[in-house]
Amino acid sequence: MWHRKALSSFILALMVLSLTGPVLAQELNGKVRWSGQVILDEPVLVQRDATLTIDAGTQLVIKNPKAKISVQGVLKINGTAAAPVAFKGMPGWEGIEFMEAPEGSSVSWTNFHSAKAAIVSFATDFLVANCTFEEGEFGVRLMRESSPKIVDSLFSNNQIGIANEMKSGAEIRGNRFVGQKKSAVIASHNSKGLIVDNYFEKNKQGIALQQRYPDRISKNTFIENETAIFCNQTQNTPLIEQNYFEGNNYAVLNFSFSFPVIKNNTFIKNKTAVYNDQYGSPLVENNLFRDNDTALYNYRKSNPKVFLNDFEQNRLAIFCDFSAYPQVKNNNFIGNQMAVKLGIYQSADWEERSGSKSIMQRESAARKSQNPMLARAPVQFNDFVDVSGNWWGEDTAQLEQIGEDGNAAMFYDRQDLSEVTYEDYGPGVYQLDRIQFAPWLAGPAGHSGVQKDSGGKTKDTGTQTGVKSK
Repeated sequence: MWHRKALSSFILALMVLSLTGPVLAQELNGKVRWSGQVILDEPVLVQRDATLTIDAGTQLVIKNPKAKISVQGVLKINGTAAAPVAFKGMPGWEGIEFMEAPEGSSVSWTNFHSAKAAIVSFATDFLVANCTFEEGEFGVRLMRESSPKIVDSLFSNNQIGIANEMKSGAEIRGNRFVGQKKSAVIASHNSKGLIVDNYFEKNKQGIALQQRYPDRISKNTFIENETAIFCNQTQNTPLIEQNYFEGNNYAVLNFSFSFPVIKNNTFIKNKTAVYNDQYGSPLVENNLFRDNDTALYNYRKSNPKVFLNDFEQNRLAIFCDFSAYPQVKNNNFIGNQMAVKLGIYQSADWEERSGSKSIMQRESAARKSQNPMLARAPVQFNDFVDVSGNWWGEDTAQLEQIGEDGNAAMFYDRQDLSEVTYEDYGPGVYQLDRIQFAPWLAGPAGHSGVQKDSGGKTKDTGTQTGVKSK
């Protein structure tokens, strides 16, 4: 009897180890290798002591969307550029799920199509390299405490490319994200991780950050996204540096107490380069803003620090409305159609006599919001937006001619619209704020604009990322 059992186990082990056909063991133990064509028609569990290796060129045909590969051990998918591994078949496949697995798993040169979530991870670190994720709900979804490296891969037309959630820390480097319908990368719940050297094109959102993100978004290229980077309640994070933004509707949008550092970036031909709303007050330093419809838009008490930037040939360099008072010093403004414009709600007079803080507190209470930072909202305001101490290029001659109290054509303020009324905020006639532009710099601000690195190089805006040699 014992010999018959041993023989049966030996034969079963041989079947699993040489699996190239439609028969799959539900639970895998030991070292298992798949190659050729494999039919996935039921869930598979890679046990904690097991290693599943999938050879280059293997075709995995999904017959059942619930035929998930659950990994508690090690998974090695060894596709190559010449012979990638491919998962084909049923839309909505539940994908590969890492569940508190040990280090050592890798997924290379693998194509995923129409998955509900191609890769899901709980508390596992692994490598994804040179893979393609197309037309799925999620490409990679990190549910909690996972820190994979995701490199040189293509994410195309998914709902969400990478979801970085619940204290996960993915390194996202050298990937290409095209046409995501929601977000290319979304991060929330105390997640972090470098986002470096990626290419984002025509996504609804390139990177969406919900809450703090204490890491670096650097040397990425963003082309024609609806919103390239969205920060919501990120406080003094992240560092956004050395990125290139062109043709986006919003390049960087800071909302609700987001104060990132935006430094050494290039903004070209965006509809709005940096949009700050509801106490969105970043540090904006050493950037180039050229040929944007609006370079810097400040709304609802957004007070960014704006130092050492070059604003060139924008339709509008700076807009302020609804009690936004940026600090603007040592910048160069060259050839902009309009330099600074105040919106009709930019009125310290209204703030003093009516005030917006109580209105916003009522609105917050109606939404059942408990944002503790609302208590920090300012209640005292000057009646001017201070843009003194900057260089205005050829327009400096106009300022010298009209003097510090004159009405310069490049500014729109109280001298252009002296009084305003607010139908939605009760009766009353209020004064618009003014723009204080004197004293101005006699010559260009030094060390402004995008700074070169220690090697004397600036950002390479032609970087092509994603799956290589395919």
